[in-house]
Amino acid sequence: MARNKGTKRQVSVVLRDMSDSGSMERALRELKRKLKKDGFYKELRRREYFISPSENKKLKKRRRKTITGDELD
Repeated sequence: MARNKGTKRQVSVVLRDMSDSGSMERALRELKRKLKKDGFYKELRRREYFISPSENKKLKKRRRKTITGDELD
């Protein structure tokens, strides 16, 4: 799976009516929805801890093995 390394994401929300007191809350909800759709929170969790390349390979191998069910025989 190829990832775009070094690219910056840009998500923006525009406040439409400043006189409405719920405008800010609505904008925050919209921002959270856009970030979730963009996968921002998953990326944060993925980057929370460093995983060495060899450990990453082991995890992927373990996941493949689990998915295929080879160890269940």
